[in-house]
Amino acid sequence: MEEKDRKGSLPTATDGHATFDFDGVFRDVNNSDTRSKLYASQKLITENKWEEAKEKLRSIIKDLEEGHDRRNISLVMKEVELYQRRHIDPSVTPAEGIDWAAVCSRTPEMYFERYDELPQSVFTLGAWGSREGQGRTLVGRRILSHQWIASKIRELHCSHIRASMLLGLMIGHRVQDDGYLVYYRPLTAAEKKYIMHDIVHNRIKEMEIIFPYPALQTAFKTEIHCPDEGWEIDETLALQLGEGEVFLRDYSVDFLKSMRKDDLILYDPACSTGQFLWTMKQALPNSYTVGQDLSEQMVQFATKRVDEIHCGNAIEPKIAAETADVVFVRFINSEVLKTKDARSMVHPLLQSLKRGGSVVIFGHTPVLVSAADLLMDSGLQIDRCIGGDPKWDGIFQYYVCHKV
Repeated sequence: MEEKDRKGSLPTATDGHATFDFDGVFRDVNNSDTRSKLYASQKLITENKWEEAKEKLRSIIKDLEEGHDRRNISLVMKEVELYQRRHIDPSVTPAEGIDWAAVCSRTPEMYFERYDELPQSVFTLGAWGSREGQGRTLVGRRILSHQWIASKIRELHCSHIRASMLLGLMIGHRVQDDGYLVYYRPLTAAEKKYIMHDIVHNRIKEMEIIFPYPALQTAFKTEIHCPDEGWEIDETLALQLGEGEVFLRDYSVDFLKSMRKDDLILYDPACSTGQFLWTMKQALPNSYTVGQDLSEQMVQFATKRVDEIHCGNAIEPKIAAETADVVFVRFINSEVLKTKDARSMVHPLLQSLKRGGSVVIFGHTPVLVSAADLLMDSGLQIDRCIGGDPKWDGIFQYYVCHKV
């Protein structure tokens, strides 16, 4: 096995890879025939043929020997079954309110997630910056993305949090050598829908979503992260990456328009394919977009989509100091960086930002910093930690800070 394989930094091109041993939310398999069967199962779910899909997955698992592919197919099966148990039907009427005393009287329940499965999908939801213990912390766990169900992406989960992903009122948590435990008092489906409705309509600027548990690779218990040279990519994966952030792009367009200035300088220090900046440019034609990426291949994809492009590490911004109106940070995320490295990435980007300019932090996968991390930087003031809209019936991490 090559050195970079041992570190868990592997290509993710959609034509597969001989040693595709990636343990993140992108659960693929090595064998091309097995991969075709997996995608066929996903297509059955898209057609609302859930039981047929599960039968196909069972058949795949039965025919596979123990190893990487069998483990990943088994995990997909678990996610399908979890979705069926947890999904809240649209016909469920939201509660008229929450009797928190009644919730606190309920018998606690426990949720366990192995360190090498999908612990990066367990989240807490609470009021950021609450003082003197005010507010309550909820805990949840993401389930299959609506975009995966629609066969638009290969990642099992996306950044979108909906009511059905809530578990309950958090009591505590514990780390074991094989995974993570959370304890909570359960909420009803009607209560979950009420809470999400209340947040989306009334409390966007108060709340914060935190994903506290990193995904570790099976063999080495090291946190999954991007290779030093960046990800490999092909046209199919580039399209899927774009699909995975459709609502994030729409929300970002609305954010930029709220600034009421159309000649903004927009900088994305890890611009990937350039699709994000291209979308911002279409919405604000007088803006000027500057992209940068660690991967030379990504830079080639982005060249035709941005006004100015650079190849380099985001910790060394190529844009001139104090010129950007908005810096979009879409890379300090799970499966891109290690948590210990993410904390050090925001401050270097501030030098590229005008005073009063905004840093916006979000991404496909969980953001690895929280309000607590950002508050430690005296150069930033937090405006909000999440985004959301009634039309999407959910919320997502979306940190907006401005330089003071």
